[in-house]
Amino acid sequence: MKSLYTILALTLGIATPAVSDDDAFYVSSGGDDYTISVNASGFVLTSRYPKARFVEQGTNSYVVRGIETFYFGTSCDASHEVFGTGKWSWANGGFRAEFEDGFILGFPRQELPEGHGSICRM
Repeated sequence: MKSLYTILALTLGIATPAVSDDDAFYVSSGGDDYTISVNASGFVLTSRYPKARFVEQGTNSYVVRGIETFYFGTSCDASHEVFGTGKWSWANGGFRAEFEDGFILGFPRQELPEGHGSICRM
């Protein structure tokens, strides 16, 4: 017997993505999906889907749209095109970055790959 979700998806024509167990992704506290890669400089988190971010600058405000990338460095620094620079940290409850403009990007109950989280322990 097919599950109710499968029947509804087929009936409504909803496309469901095929994700294998090998596709690692992280979900932010805001509900967005990110992939992560490790390099000599630290971690690179890239959104799986386009985002829209509003940049407040009074009458010169604008919107940045597209795939976004967060950089978490080995010296506990963080950076992003819109939010600028900040610091990131890890604890038993997950990891997160705090940017100078006050934006916080959290990944609750998730671990960084290869045990590198202790670099910037809270």
